Amino acid sequence: MISGHYIANIFRSHRALLIFAFLMVGTFQVLIVALVIGADLLGMIEQFFRTLPPQVQYVIGEQFLAQFSVNGAVAFGYAHPLVIVMMCIVAILLPSRHVAGEIETGTLELLLALPVRRPTVAVSLWSASGLALLMLVVGCWAGSAVGLLLYPETRSMPLIKLVEIGINLWLLMAAVSSYTLLMASYVREGGKATLRASGLTLFFYFLNVAVVMSPDLRFLRLFSLFYYHYPQLLMEDGSLLIRNGFVLGAVILLCGTLAVRQVSRRDIPG
Repeated sequence: MISGHYIANIFRSHRALLIFAFLMVGTFQVLIVALVIGADLLGMIEQFFRTLPPQVQYVIGEQFLAQFSVNGAVAFGYAHPLVIVMMCIVAILLPSRHVAGEIETGTLELLLALPVRRPTVAVSLWSASGLALLMLVVGCWAGSAVGLLLYPETRSMPLIKLVEIGINLWLLMAAVSSYTLLMASYVREGGKATLRASGLTLFFYFLNVAVVMSPDLRFLRLFSLFYYHYPQLLMEDGSLLIRNGFVLGAVILLCGTLAVRQVSRRDIPG
């Protein structure tokens, strides 16, 4: 059901992007620890926070300050917009490029002329996207490991928490990749699939931002995928990984299954 040759070809096609993204997210994890520890960012932020009026401190909350603790800073690196953007690029580009994009260029039609079944192509692409995203999560883990080695202040960081946060991040990005694959299976232009998936991802992201900023919108938080990835909370409560995994896993399985079914039955080209 899975073609190793097709997966290898996908990785060769995007080798430069994947290496760049791996180095980027890994280096960022080191830099964010260096910024907090080396520049004593925590001390400066805490001092500024304590000078604010009590009402403002209450609105901002201690959770904001907690993310600039040693453990909070390491966790925050797994939810920083730069890391999210780099992983979303990979999560969206691979499915849209190798389904809708290859239909647009006629490459997929040529591929299916070979003795390879459509479900094999779809499942292989789904698997390749998941492996590429796992590679980036490993890059985050590697960067965090370097930060832990360089700065003794971080040695108390529970490594199991980093593993849990990384798994949660992978599930989030795999969900993005799965609904991108589903969208790409219904169109024949790679650009259209990319725009639609990017638009939906931005909607989820800014919905989560709006919910955080406005308590009146808290009832909408369950409808944003990014609500199910909050590293600072995962650092405190590992049981959230089960809840998040259930929701994100359901999205992955539903969208992925529907995408494989659609690729298997659609007209190519068409």
